[in-house]
Amino acid sequence: MSPVSAAGDRMWSYYRDGLFPRKKKKEDKEAVTLPAIHNGPTSLCQGTNRKGHDGKLHVESNITDHLRYQVQRTGKTQNEPHLEDRITDILHQGQFFKVKAATTLLNLHEYRRTIDDSTQLLKSMEALAGEEEDEEDREGEDKDVIVDVRETDSGTHLSVSSNIDVDRESEHKLPGTDLLCCTASSEVQRTEESPLVEERRFMVYICGGYKDTVAERSALMENVYPRLYLYCKQRGYDFSMVDLRWGIGTPFAERHDTVELHVENLQRCQTTKGPNLIVFVGQKHEVRSLPSTITREAFEAIVRVLDRDRQQMSRDKPLVDLAASGSQSSITTDSSSDSFTQDSIYGHYLNFGEQATNSGLLSQSSHDSFSDGEEARLSPVGTRGRADVDKDLTLLQMCYKLDENCLPPVYRLLPISSHHPDVLSVDRERRRQARKDWSATCLTLLGVLQRSTGKALGREEASLLLRTVLDWEVETGLQSVDGAPPEEHCHCYKRLIPDLHYNLKNEHVAQYADLLKGRARLDPVLTAAHQQFMDRLHRKLRHTNIYERNMGWGKRGLNSKHNQSHRFYTERISSHFQRTVINSLNKDMKVTKTHSPFDTVRREAVREQIQEEIQRHVNYGLHLGKGCTLRQTFLADVKKAVEQSRTRPILLLGPPGWGKSTTMAAVAQLAPSWLPGAVKILVHFIGLTGESRNIRLVLQSLCVQLAEAYCPHTQLSEGLPQLINEFHSLLGLVGTERPLVILLDGLDELSEDHGADLSWISASLPQNVHLILSATTDSPCTLQSALPTVLSIPPLSPEDITAALETKLRTDQRCLQEQQWQLLVNACLSCPCPLYLETAYSESMLWTSYSPQASLSLPPSLEGLYLGVLARLERELGRQLVRRAASLISISRWGVTEQELLDLLTRDGKVLQEVTSCHSSSSNPRVPYVSWARLRRGLGRHLTEVRTDGTWVYRWTHSELSHVCMNHYIKTVDCRMALHADYADYYQDKSQRTHIFQPLAWTLNEGEDGEGTTKSYKFNLRKLHGLPYHLVHSDQILPFLSECIFNYEFLLHKAWGLSVLDIKEDLNKAVLPDKVLVDVEVLSGALEMSTVVLLQDPCQLASQLMGRLGKLIIEDRPVAKGDPLKFSYLHALMAQCTQSSLPVLLPSSTCLLPPGGLQHILLAGHLTSVIALGGGQRGPLGVTSESDGSLRFWDLEQRRIIRSLDAVEGVVADSITLGLNDKMLIVCMGQSLQVREVESGRVVYSESDSVDRPIVTTTCEGQLLVVFYDGSHLVKVFDLAASCSLLHCVNISMEREAIHRNRSVLLSNNCIRDYVLFAYRYPYKSGSEIIHIELFSTDSFLYQRAILGCSQDFISQVTVNRAGTHVVAFCPSPHTGITELVTWNLETEDHKHITRFPAVLTKGLCFDLRFCLGICSGEKYLHLWDLTCRISDQTLTYNIHKPRSDGTEEVIPMGKTLRYAVCRSIRAGTVYVWNLGRRRFVCRPVRVEHGLYSSTDTVLAHNFKLYIFTDRSTISSVEAPPCRFQTLLVYDLIKRSYVRRQTGIAVIPCLQHEYRLLEDGRTLLGLSETRDHLILWDLDFGSIKHEIKASHRESILCSSTVPDLQPDVTALRDATLMPWDVRTESQSAKKKRLGREAQREREVKRRLDGEKYNSIEQYVLSGDEQVAVCSYFAHHLNVFSMVSQEHLHTLEDKSSLLSLHTAALTYTGSHLVLTNYNQDQKTPYITLWDLHTGTVKKKLRNEAGVCCVAITDGGDRVVFGVKGSNRLKVWDPFRRNYRSICGYGNLTIEVSSELYMTEGGTRAILLSGQLSLWDLEASSVLSVLSLDARVRCMKLLRGCETSVLLGLSHSPTLISTRSTSSHPVSSATRAPKDEDLFGESSSSEEEEDS
Repeated sequence: MSPVSAAGDRMWSYYRDGLFPRKKKKEDKEAVTLPAIHNGPTSLCQGTNRKGHDGKLHVESNITDHLRYQVQRTGKTQNEPHLEDRITDILHQGQFFKVKAATTLLNLHEYRRTIDDSTQLLKSMEALAGEEEDEEDREGEDKDVIVDVRETDSGTHLSVSSNIDVDRESEHKLPGTDLLCCTASSEVQRTEESPLVEERRFMVYICGGYKDTVAERSALMENVYPRLYLYCKQRGYDFSMVDLRWGIGTPFAERHDTVELHVENLQRCQTTKGPNLIVFVGQKHEVRSLPSTITREAFEAIVRVLDRDRQQMSRDKPLVDLAASGSQSSITTDSSSDSFTQDSIYGHYLNFGEQATNSGLLSQSSHDSFSDGEEARLSPVGTRGRADVDKDLTLLQMCYKLDENCLPPVYRLLPISSHHPDVLSVDRERRRQARKDWSATCLTLLGVLQRSTGKALGREEASLLLRTVLDWEVETGLQSVDGAPPEEHCHCYKRLIPDLHYNLKNEHVAQYADLLKGRARLDPVLTAAHQQFMDRLHRKLRHTNIYERNMGWGKRGLNSKHNQSHRFYTERISSHFQRTVINSLNKDMKVTKTHSPFDTVRREAVREQIQEEIQRHVNYGLHLGKGCTLRQTFLADVKKAVEQSRTRPILLLGPPGWGKSTTMAAVAQLAPSWLPGAVKILVHFIGLTGESRNIRLVLQSLCVQLAEAYCPHTQLSEGLPQLINEFHSLLGLVGTERPLVILLDGLDELSEDHGADLSWISASLPQNVHLILSATTDSPCTLQSALPTVLSIPPLSPEDITAALETKLRTDQRCLQEQQWQLLVNACLSCPCPLYLETAYSESMLWTSYSPQASLSLPPSLEGLYLGVLARLERELGRQLVRRAASLISISRWGVTEQELLDLLTRDGKVLQEVTSCHSSSSNPRVPYVSWARLRRGLGRHLTEVRTDGTWVYRWTHSELSHVCMNHYIKTVDCRMALHADYADYYQDKSQRTHIFQPLAWTLNEGEDGEGTTKSYKFNLRKLHGLPYHLVHSDQILPFLSECIFNYEFLLHKAWGLSVLDIKEDLNKAVLPDKVLVDVEVLSGALEMSTVVLLQDPCQLASQLMGRLGKLIIEDRPVAKGDPLKFSYLHALMAQCTQSSLPVLLPSSTCLLPPGGLQHILLAGHLTSVIALGGGQRGPLGVTSESDGSLRFWDLEQRRIIRSLDAVEGVVADSITLGLNDKMLIVCMGQSLQVREVESGRVVYSESDSVDRPIVTTTCEGQLLVVFYDGSHLVKVFDLAASCSLLHCVNISMEREAIHRNRSVLLSNNCIRDYVLFAYRYPYKSGSEIIHIELFSTDSFLYQRAILGCSQDFISQVTVNRAGTHVVAFCPSPHTGITELVTWNLETEDHKHITRFPAVLTKGLCFDLRFCLGICSGEKYLHLWDLTCRISDQTLTYNIHKPRSDGTEEVIPMGKTLRYAVCRSIRAGTVYVWNLGRRRFVCRPVRVEHGLYSSTDTVLAHNFKLYIFTDRSTISSVEAPPCRFQTLLVYDLIKRSYVRRQTGIAVIPCLQHEYRLLEDGRTLLGLSETRDHLILWDLDFGSIKHEIKASHRESILCSSTVPDLQPDVTALRDATLMPWDVRTESQSAKKKRLGREAQREREVKRRLDGEKYNSIEQYVLSGDEQVAVCSYFAHHLNVFSMVSQEHLHTLEDKSSLLSLHTAALTYTGSHLVLTNYNQDQKTPYITLWDLHTGTVKKKLRNEAGVCCVAITDGGDRVVFGVKGSNRLKVWDPFRRNYRSICGYGNLTIEVSSELYMTEGGTRAILLSGQLSLWDLEASSVLSVLSLDARVRCMKLLRGCETSVLLGLSHSPTLISTRSTSSHPVSSATRAPKDEDLFGESSSSEEEEDS
């Protein structure tokens, strides 16, 4: 029994299976479920006082009876033809009057007044009603008793109730679904969610009349629902609208569970936040339905009333049968239905139904006037005899049977098929006729209940029993949810048709109003009932949430096609509904604007997803562990195994359904009590969610939890091999104080990704770590290598089975008959597994006490039991529907969403035909939601809803049911592939609906208060996962390639929404049996090389692909016409990259290392950065040292850590070496050397007195330790076998004396037989050049032989393999940021460049060509190469005499349209010319010139001419100093010849960038010899044209005296005087103080004047070459005009040194922005100068660490980069606007960073390691381009402002980079053919500009 409400004692208590009365006390008041609701001038008070019921009830009933009888007896006159209707209206409008007035009315009947009297009576009633209202207003709340007169089927019912009772009644709440009068709830099982995990979905329940609100509800579902769905998806929420009436015309249900179904779905919606109930009401009363169950007491009371009536009729005259109030059929027939059969399960009850039909009780003979689609009304008026009562009693007892399996017992309405078997017939006509017969039976039975329940139970209980479905929905929905009032989540739309009364004769009006049968008049009874419903609704819901709309009827009724008013009405309703719902949703949505860059947003999203996944597994474990009392003996065995198997994993085995998950949950709760210490429990139920099936994601989740517990702030990898190593490293941190227990349930549920790799489960676990696993007995997962302790889960014992069943029955308040109990127990004993027990018990919930024993069966196997469940659902719901839905759920990837399932069911023609034959559908045929809802309810606990892929999906609760469905429904491979193809077609559909429900991502433009717009992305993981999966499994490899693998947008969204690792997993599935896919191999190689970048920032996908594959695609051309291309798919992929939906910085050609080279493998497992690397003596053993001093020993064959040693205090190695069979560890730390034992850590030898840094190696199989000293010739040899005793100490003779410099000696890490490989860097060579590789004997250390080295290799590490055949050298270049791996064959001296690595390796080791290791500074990964596959490749042989390709020193755009660019190479004398407009020439220059100038010359380029200034002159000049340039050579790049040679010039040498060509190459700007002024040389004559000097300098030079520039020594500044010091200061002291201050001012002025003589530090020239600004290492700057050669202004700041190091000048030279530091205020500033006036315009204070700055042409916006915070800051000085933009993850702003603004200051381009594009309006990073090598120079193209030219440091190729959101470089002005100046155009070839 449910608890009694606090509002007061209730007459009725609610149980799971029915409504039962409880014992009353004498003073108890009767409780009412639907109380009266005040609504305007009328109100309805509904209540019953049981006290005095027998006396007053009879009087109250006779009032209306006699009044009606009087009207009927006297008849009607022409004057008052509708008198009866008016009287009835008054009676049913809820008018209130006193008992004495009612008695007066009764006396009128006794005196037999005429019709005229009746007219007066009517007037008196109206007056009395008005008087009553006035009296109520006067009395207010003081009136304690009111009398309610109502008409029931048995007559007028008058009740008296208290106001207190009414108040209590208004607080009455509808019981939950599981408390309805039905079987136990079978709501879908769901995991209990923790408040920490936000559900992130909204569900809105739509309800209204079945027929009169079709237009409104259809408009919402078809038009508004997609928009709301999109609105929520864009913000990361799920949204669904549940309308169980959509697409159907009647609430037809075989098991009469319509009410339960509707309330369950409503309560399901109420579990979510936001609006959850929308009610649509009109002017038509809802269809009433029969109660599915009636309590035993209530039913027997009804039977007694019928018996009393029968006995009374036998004694007295027949009774007059008055019109049945509200007798409206709840079932209508439909003629368009398909057929399916069902055998009756009720045995002889079928014969009973047939007898009733033959007797006329269940036939339609008495209702033959009903037609299809007509809403039948039962309104018999006449005299009823005893035979009629007998039929009523027989029909009632025939349709309701006592079910004693419920506690307490209830009378249950039999299924329809028990009376009308043809209702499930295959034949459509038979089924149609059966439904019509049942409709008639239903009407008759409803009339019986309406006539009897009022007498038997009272008015309130009768209305409760016969309430409509809409009543239940409204009563349930208007309850308080989580303490919130109904107004927070409920809304009502009320439609009124004012002219409805004038159109009652219209053929369609019956759908919108209740009419009397055959008459164009409103049914007063149903109209009054509807008014009562509205009154209750108004009382429960505030008027602000009830939206009333008027609508005209129109000529053709309510039809949006013909009635403009109706169309406008539906549009208004839809618009208002959308606004209302969105406003409510916004209150509960937690949407944060994406201010962070894309990589940061993605990283946070991944972290949040992992945390939610972890919490779901924890919650699920707690849910399973509740009440787990079975198998206590087995749990004791598990405890014993945990205590004994300390280093071995434990494996629990059992058949499917054996309760492994529940057992694991119980172990998780008990384990903390089994072990000492603060036990950490990690639990993961594989298969609970889709993500939990991927072993990579499982390990990622475990590693995150381990890192949080034992090593916080550790960054983890994402790849599976790296996660495996990090997992074992984290396990090594577990200590005795916090032991660890890891539980992994369901290893056999792992998906096929990575082949369900379980190799990471090691045989030996660290101490204090316990790993418990579970799997099925026949699982393919093998763990033999792990040597687990296997425990087999025993079957359930008979005692456990009996106890479990009894507990379930007691919980559900049920019992079984003896034979049924025995059947259930025996079936569970035949299959003693928990899953079978749960399933069998669920089936027994459908058993009733009157069910024939012969019809009950439970197959002895789980498969048979599941097949029985499916067969039952097929009979009840349709075979096609069940088959298709079960197949879709079984074949899906990790489950199917509700929307996907409904759409896929609709796409099946057979399902749609079957469903539409049973329901009247809308114009757009779809599977009604109610069909799916009934199937979901029928499946019950077999179906589970879980959150996967960021949404909610349905999957089978247990995989065994999936196997049964696959074997039963999907028997062939073709059938399975067809289902996968259906899924794939659904995801590929290009319709508008798919763009809403199945896009790649839902995008949302986020406004930021006028600061621009950013886009947020919510990815459709269902499509990103599902489309490749289903295409592959449907064997559609070619569509898989075109739609997924080589679809750029798909790859972009998958890399961004998931990971590039998921793309690599898809690439492994792209296999054709008869063809090698070269495109896949190349794409896979490119993604492999870009994995690190794409993991950090997936938005760089297009730039990475173009940067690696651009040249390959451009050069892939057919040799001859008609020849196929090499690549079939990559061309289309590259074209899609240029049309990226994201703004991407797209390089024009290959600027990254292309695929095809030797790839490295990333080894992870370190938790901190690696600083040292060494190799072992035996096998593939490596040793590494972390920054904390701990050591890791690696098995390089298995690529995993096999041993870890804790750090020794104070020992952090620079280099480590293993010796003496890996027993000794040699550690070098700066100038100190230590030799330790590996096992004990004991120091064997130590020295720290060396001036030089020791460099060590071992020889003689690790027995001898050889120590060199960097910068010295000293060599020591130690014998490690003899406790590290010194054997030799010699000096090696070298050609030159050694110098003390780092890395002057290179030594091989290991020996070559008896030789030591030694390289010496000669002092006169550059820092990294090595000419010879020399070998010395380990015995005598005498020189043996040398190998010719390569002068172009920057060697930093030298190593040799154990076989002694090859030398491997690591050649990192700090200038380019690339490391090359080179080899020499010691026998043939063959030199090869094996591969290039895009980073600088700090350490390297290669003792075996299979294992070449390297580490980078600050990283925690090892890089592993296998050189054996490339060591014999002759194409890699390097010619040491071939010139090395160098990078670009300078880029100079040429031409009016910037079509060409001239690049000056780092190698002197080489110049390249590039065509920026021809795609054919993006990879190769149109002109290359070598040897034009030497390294001592200065070269300037202008207008395709090179101006070469050289000092090589044939004319000797005494006047010209020899250091000056004396010759000018002009080389025409177009003509390829020198066009001018001028000698006799005297150009003062300056730095290259300090020269500028002006006036079309006729004038040269430079600095004077003393660097104190600017000089303009006339290149036509070779003489000085102008000298531009500061005006103050000229005035000083003209003066007679030169001031002393040496500052005087002044006293320190006086201490700050306080006000009281000034007041007490004497005159002499004041005079001295003022004198000192004046002296200081003179000294400052003298110092500033002295700075006027400083030389020019640097100068900047405006873009239009009109203004120059010079800095002088001083407190001032000078501004000069290049047009007039005048000194314009001096910019002076006495407290700040002004410099141009971090400054920017506008294009016209109007404004200058720079950084300065105020020495007086100790504050950094950014200052904006107006160069027209020479004054400060604006200042920005406290901006420290500014490294780069840019300014717009108008000076209205300044952008600068800040070091440390790695942010860009935007300053609008004239608008007082200032904001900061957060940078991306690996951004490092340095002094060398370059910053530019484009597109009018809306965007910025930053070069700081990577090239990045910023949206300054939206305050976000748009795109980043990460390069393998460093950029040497950058040039922004003006006029094509989104294009940037990049000169690389390692390649002469010029890269043109543009944003995909802008046009190509040459699109603004397409160059004609005559502008191809270097002959690059071809008449035989048509091409487009790039």
